[in-house]
Amino acid sequence: MTDAPKEGPEPRPQAGPEAGRPEAGRTERAVNGMLLPGFENAVGPDGDGVPAWLAAAARAGLAGVVYFARNTPDVATTAALSAALHAISPDLLIAVDEEGGDVSRLEATHGSSLPGAAALGVLPGGAISLDAGRVLGRVLAATGIDLLLGPVLDVVSEPDNPVIGVRAFGTTPDDVARHGIAFARGVRSAGVGVCGKHFPGHGATTVDSHVGLPVVDEPLDVVRARDLVPFARALCPEGRLGAEPPGLDASRRDQSRLDAVMTAHVLFPAVGPAPASIEPAATRLLRELGHDGPVITDALDMGALRELTGTVGEAAVRAVEAGADLLCLGLDPALYTESYDALIEAVASGRVSVERLEASGARTRALVAAVHDRRAAVGAVTDADAARRALADLAQLGAGIADAVVRVRGARLVPFGRDARPDVVDLRVRLDHAAGRKARHVQTAIADVWPGVREWPGPEAPDALPEGSPEARPGTLPEPLSKGLGLDDDGLGVLIARFTRYGVSADLDRTGTERGAEFPEGAPRRAEPLVVITREPVPGSAERGRLERLWAVRPDLVVVHTGLPGPVGDWFGTLSGGGPAVVVACGTGRANAAAAVERLRGVGPRNEIEQHEQYEHEVQEHRASRTKGARR
Repeated sequence: MTDAPKEGPEPRPQAGPEAGRPEAGRTERAVNGMLLPGFENAVGPDGDGVPAWLAAAARAGLAGVVYFARNTPDVATTAALSAALHAISPDLLIAVDEEGGDVSRLEATHGSSLPGAAALGVLPGGAISLDAGRVLGRVLAATGIDLLLGPVLDVVSEPDNPVIGVRAFGTTPDDVARHGIAFARGVRSAGVGVCGKHFPGHGATTVDSHVGLPVVDEPLDVVRARDLVPFARALCPEGRLGAEPPGLDASRRDQSRLDAVMTAHVLFPAVGPAPASIEPAATRLLRELGHDGPVITDALDMGALRELTGTVGEAAVRAVEAGADLLCLGLDPALYTESYDALIEAVASGRVSVERLEASGARTRALVAAVHDRRAAVGAVTDADAARRALADLAQLGAGIADAVVRVRGARLVPFGRDARPDVVDLRVRLDHAAGRKARHVQTAIADVWPGVREWPGPEAPDALPEGSPEARPGTLPEPLSKGLGLDDDGLGVLIARFTRYGVSADLDRTGTERGAEFPEGAPRRAEPLVVITREPVPGSAERGRLERLWAVRPDLVVVHTGLPGPVGDWFGTLSGGGPAVVVACGTGRANAAAAVERLRGVGPRNEIEQHEQYEHEVQEHRASRTKGARR
């Protein structure tokens, strides 16, 4: 889901059927019970942040809302907003995309304290994922959030995946299932619901569903053996595919289950002729795996459905016809109005029955009741102070995880001195639509340690430009370097010329000492470090080509790689000379960036991996002893 509002008309103050229409109240509540919109916080003397249209919809049976970064500038504001919404409608479901790492709403401004799924997946076993889910769950509960739109259960089988990448726990079904189930159990133990996504799987795609329709044209048996395994195990952890030993008590089994599942805007021809979010066969497949809770669509205003359905309203009706229970919508209130009106018309025409909508509403109410019971059982409260304490605990845990997993691969890294003035070149080409931006947490962390850092492009440059676009807002770059640097080949060429002109040439040795290049009057006699930020340097890609150009003239450069950790050897080791030193950050969150800077300073990991292995060993021994006891 993207954190960008669309322009559109304000909804009518009293959206709903005409007065006097038979069963108008029932139909209105049934339709509202399908919708899960985003919204912009209201600004006014009441200070609760709830816009009037949303308050009216909540009183008329609205199923819930989705928080975006615009709603959650800090945990105190979030807790107050949640309390205000629940005061209007106690049964309102409040959901949020808070995956950690690259995708954060509660910490969008400064970056997530939790490194994210890819970092967790690097660690052995699932004990740390369990801890991460538990502490994140405490933050969510204290801010009044009922449902986490996670964990991500996609298996990243396509390295050039533009939308999942480090949001996934790994590249194998076993790793994703192990960590995803552990993470879900941790979140649920804190009193919050979980929604596995993106069913049947978004990991094999090369198209971002925010902008286009991905197609996974593979046989159903391949999809079952690869993409469906994490969902199957998470839905039925006690079954033969489960990761838990026999004898596990029922309460522990229940903690592993998914409360809801989000469907993907991905076309699987082997499953059906439409994208999974509007394909009845995909919903039937999910129900066959044992899911009896709500089926939630990804945001219906995403690009994958736009050309196919024509309107968001039509997408909403088709999703209901396919068996969806909750329809996610973006920030624009016009999206709510359009979906509402389309469903009202579908009921009036007989295309959709009120009873069908009410059945979905019953599933959602059951989910809300279960979450309320879970929250009461653990004594969780919505409170700003509790949220701050939980966030501090998450930061401590996240820093330890990041320190354990962020490592240097490839050539020896020469630590940067305190007086260094690094150049930082961001080669990432594609905008991260799920995160809503191209994160700059690495640049910020570097600048905090080395204030003289020079960024290319500068901090005032736009987040992303179309490939080859010459337009860019001037930032710290002198003309003509501001023309799309990092995204434009000409701009990169100008920067390379600058490097070589001022004494940084291909015969520079790896200690940073210049050997034989020409320097202008008064220029420094030592080359400053060059940091290159990458995410998808797939051979043959634009990002890879620009990396090769920089590597040819700066063999001393250091890469901070924010993408998938697994292909690092293939992506960088195949460069001439064996490639550069690579700091493998496993994502772009604040915790990842801070650990990456420690590696640039020459500070190594503090052996957390060994500690985690010991912890995992103790957990396994405990489970084995319980199993033996149960068998007796």
